[in-house]
Amino acid sequence: METYVDIEQSKARVPVQSRGIQTKSSIINAAKELFEEKGYHGTNSKEIAARAGLATGTFYSYFNDKKPVFLEVIRNYYREITETVLSDAAVDILNMEIRKKEDLKKMIHELVRALYNAHSISPKLHREITAMIYSDPEVETLIKGEEKNSMNAVRALLSKISGRLAVKDIDAAAEIILRSSEEVIHRLRMFENTIPDERILNELEDMLYRYLFVKV
Repeated sequence: METYVDIEQSKARVPVQSRGIQTKSSIINAAKELFEEKGYHGTNSKEIAARAGLATGTFYSYFNDKKPVFLEVIRNYYREITETVLSDAAVDILNMEIRKKEDLKKMIHELVRALYNAHSISPKLHREITAMIYSDPEVETLIKGEEKNSMNAVRALLSKISGRLAVKDIDAAAEIILRSSEEVIHRLRMFENTIPDERILNELEDMLYRYLFVKV
């Protein structure tokens, strides 16, 4: 018989045995596929259960409705990005030895390419998450928490090279770097462009380099 831990807030149950953990994981994976295919609003709990090969009642043993599943999908999505792309890139960038101008350019290059590669993971899901930010407070709160982690990483990078920066406000600079890069890269990944990605990325890197290091 499966063992569960009760969660008072949601009244759902969290499995503590391997079989239950696997069942919950299958629900989350099935939901991710459907959210990518049909979007959040085009998917219902019954479809998620069917895709996972489970009875609808089993779904409700783990989740009250599709919203908490969607939030779990988002958490897994950002965890995958962090573990497969950003963590290694952050370590490499922070460990770079900065001696000359070319090293600074390489650092910017590595940062931009890490963000670009991160957006290659589940782009359809990323689009759905982005759309939901503007209509769902829970999704917005969750994404803000994830963005805070990214902002802290960029801030740590700038703090490391603060003596070489042309800008004085590191907090504002981190915000500008992340927001501008995210906007450009998001559009590259989501839409067709007449200009090749490589050319746009090169110009983005040059823009960030001039902003950070060229004193006017």
